Amino acid sequence: MTGVFRDIPFFWGLVVVALLMAVFALRTWIQTRKLAQEAQDEWAYRVSENMQDLRLTQDAFVRAYTKIHAPRAAKYITMTLVAVLVLTIPAFALLQLAIHGIWQISGQSRTFEPPFLVYQFFIFFGIIGLWIGLIGWFTKRYYRLAPGLMRDELIYERAGFMPTAKLTVGPNPAQLDFRTFGKTTAEARKIARIIFADALGLSKQTDKNWQNSGHGCDAYSDGSAMSINIHIPAKGEKFDQQSHPFFFAGKFARHDDKETRYTIIVLSPDAYSAFEKIKATGLKMDKITGSKTSRMCSFSSANMDIFIYDERG
Repeated sequence: MTGVFRDIPFFWGLVVVALLMAVFALRTWIQTRKLAQEAQDEWAYRVSENMQDLRLTQDAFVRAYTKIHAPRAAKYITMTLVAVLVLTIPAFALLQLAIHGIWQISGQSRTFEPPFLVYQFFIFFGIIGLWIGLIGWFTKRYYRLAPGLMRDELIYERAGFMPTAKLTVGPNPAQLDFRTFGKTTAEARKIARIIFADALGLSKQTDKNWQNSGHGCDAYSDGSAMSINIHIPAKGEKFDQQSHPFFFAGKFARHDDKETRYTIIVLSPDAYSAFEKIKATGLKMDKITGSKTSRMCSFSSANMDIFIYDERG
């Protein structure tokens, strides 16, 4: 064992490895701590801008964010250096025993006698081989266990989501034009009633003079602050930007010229039955998911993304 300090400068090599390990370990720790706060700040920003995915909790988003952005390179370098540091001296001892055994078997031939050339060659390249093997193994794991895209990780987290409230709307309230549901006022109101009241079990309140605009509004809610507002213009009238600004593109902010897209999440006693009732109205749907055995059915229509979760799980 003394050969590690006398014949080959492995001792100083191990000191360098230990110092590098400490540097990368410290870097990993600092970056990991900063990352958790960064993920929480990102979630807070999305909530403040109504950009959060309503099918995610903060904890789920933080898990996905930290997994995707984790300092994996520094972490794997640290683990590689730890393995090198821990295994080098035992490997050196085993190599010494091996070459000593060969020397004894050879009748103590001077060819294998310590500490001559063959002995040093055997020890040196044995240790180099160990290091290369460790680097290769950790490199393979680094790429094999690499996380996918943030989108994929969020999909995975959403798979376990189950709403706790009857109705969740974002942005809230949802402001919808009656033409989303039908060509005429009567047809649109009938289809909307079947969808939100009959199928999804929400209560309806009608305001014939919504915010003194002269126009009507059918509001569907579960009794909470969440609401789906379907606006109906007064006979022969049109909506104007002053009373219904959400139906008009903004002039300055670049994102204001895009139509607001609403996410509507409903907890239903029978998700598939509710979905079938909605489908029977003839509402134009796309991105349809779910079946009789699914715990969630979903579809998109116009500027709505509707997710119906079965409360039976």
